[in-house]
Amino acid sequence: MVTDVLVIGAGPAGLAAAFETASKGLQVTIVDESTMLGGQLRQQTQHISSLPSSYQSMRGFELAHTLEEQLKPYSIRYLLGHRMIGIYKDGSVGVTDEENVFPVKSKTIIVATGAAEKGIAFPKWTLPGIMTIGAAQTLINRDMVVPGRDAVIVGSSDFSLDVARQLLDLGVNIIAIVESNKDVTARDMGKIIHVKEQGIPLYLNSSIKEARGIGEVQEVEIQLPDRMLTENVDFVCLDGGRSPILDAFYQIGCSFGYQEELGGWLPQYNRSLQTDHQGVYLAGNAAGISTQGAILATGMIAGISVCEELNLLSKNAAERERASLWNELDILESKLYPDTWNARNNHIENFSAPLLKDQFIT
Repeated sequence: MVTDVLVIGAGPAGLAAAFETASKGLQVTIVDESTMLGGQLRQQTQHISSLPSSYQSMRGFELAHTLEEQLKPYSIRYLLGHRMIGIYKDGSVGVTDEENVFPVKSKTIIVATGAAEKGIAFPKWTLPGIMTIGAAQTLINRDMVVPGRDAVIVGSSDFSLDVARQLLDLGVNIIAIVESNKDVTARDMGKIIHVKEQGIPLYLNSSIKEARGIGEVQEVEIQLPDRMLTENVDFVCLDGGRSPILDAFYQIGCSFGYQEELGGWLPQYNRSLQTDHQGVYLAGNAAGISTQGAILATGMIAGISVCEELNLLSKNAAERERASLWNELDILESKLYPDTWNARNNHIENFSAPLLKDQFIT
């Protein structure tokens, strides 16, 4: 199988990159383990307002639909239910459907593999009923299952507060939100105000000391700054943050740098979102954990850079489009998440690849 652009990951960044390249006439192939396009957007019901100017505010699942619809005019090859498993000696990408393995020869690759949630460990944290915040959202919005009736949420990010609101709408009693930091980590004041208006206790400088239960979680012991508190619960949501999924980059042989504010280890890249391998680009949370708006913007930047490399855009035209998107990225990140924006710029400045590696490791 031969293609101009191989997009690994069919979440928002991958779909945005696919649109930028396919709309300019390139042959695009998308690989994703899921059988559906859109990634985690498909189960997100919250409104997403901070998006690039070419998109209007909408709910997550509506954005997934919009991204999918804008690809329909183009003859894109979809390899859904497939995943990348390695690189052949000739640079082809090994792809499997779990029964067969075959090579895909591509002129360029855009890796948009997203992020994985981090757990928060404490005694008995593996009891049934204790799950990540993303798993809770998947249960209620995709599987139409309410995980329980009395919950404690550990973590106070914007995402946690979004899911808290969705749980409240389903009649779930949120007993408390527990945050280990001295301040709430969410940046959207509207979400913070809503939680306070609902009368949900927000315990700062606090943590779960232990969970208890027979066969499932039945209570948690919360360590507050001045005392211990025990609460009866039937499920607990954990928001330990997210980290970029790096398997594809390891297989390709990319170099890495560490930026705590971007999720930890991530591939080195420049302002074109090119890694230190010729023809290999990245987008979305693979370029650092961020908001949906920034995820889309990086997908668009990567797509434009691929079009430049394959001579569909002149250098000047590509630079103009990238500069406009970087300005939007600045607006999307620097106001609410300045640490993320600063870390991204530091990561790019630290990029050290005077000579790009020929293509893939052999």
